[in-house]
Amino acid sequence: MTVPVFLHGALATHRRGRILQEALAATATSELPGSRAAVLAFADGFQGADDGEQARLVEWTRAPGHLLLLLPPFAVAPSERPVSWRAERMESAPRGGEGLATVLAPEVSYRLTGRLQAPAMPGATWSDLSVCVGAYRLHPAAGLFAVTCLPLWSLAVLDVPAELQSWLGNLVALTGETQAAPTPATASLQPDHYGFLVFLLSRPFTDEEEVVAALRSSPVFRFSTEKARALLTELRKQGLVLGVTPTADAYDLVMQSPYAPYVSALREGSSR
Repeated sequence: MTVPVFLHGALATHRRGRILQEALAATATSELPGSRAAVLAFADGFQGADDGEQARLVEWTRAPGHLLLLLPPFAVAPSERPVSWRAERMESAPRGGEGLATVLAPEVSYRLTGRLQAPAMPGATWSDLSVCVGAYRLHPAAGLFAVTCLPLWSLAVLDVPAELQSWLGNLVALTGETQAAPTPATASLQPDHYGFLVFLLSRPFTDEEEVVAALRSSPVFRFSTEKARALLTELRKQGLVLGVTPTADAYDLVMQSPYAPYVSALREGSSR
């Protein structure tokens, strides 16, 4: 593996985690790493977490190079973060997998449905096109939120550690490359900069024109088109916005400021 692998939540102390520690040299963690990394956790732990914890884990994948991978078992109820998805029971073992999927197929008992997308990697679907690996990224340059039905903690992986590492490496390769960003000039940020960042963090935007149009119809924000474009240019120059997407540094600045509660409130409002 080219990135460190961490076990998070209940998986960090579960006996199944010890198999991953041996096969992937994974280490337990209670914190989300700040650099390029793969974080593995039980899916039912994520599904059973409160909204704040789910949002924190999903938001971690905003930075390129960050992979959050959820493993079986699953909760019965559907999940809504980061999009709607569900693990459904299969009546029989799947067929037609590739690589590691072939090794673990006899132990697979779920398939994924919903809005997660099968990534471009071997073994993401079975011969009947049912989904074995689903993924989602918050924006085109983001890392990856992923779910797999493969029991990567199976004892079988100890016989094929190279295939497990290759499989995980394929997912990691889809998370993008981290880039050194300019040091944010926090001292020069004014309230308007923070307010505009809060707006950009409230929901995904595709381009500058969509941002401007959304501002015009916003009952909360009062930025003129000229002011909005000027703020966007200034934030880009400071390395706090790429395109129209706030960087991880920008997110940290806002969430450590008095403006943090507005981000959660606006996101909840836009999801209703």
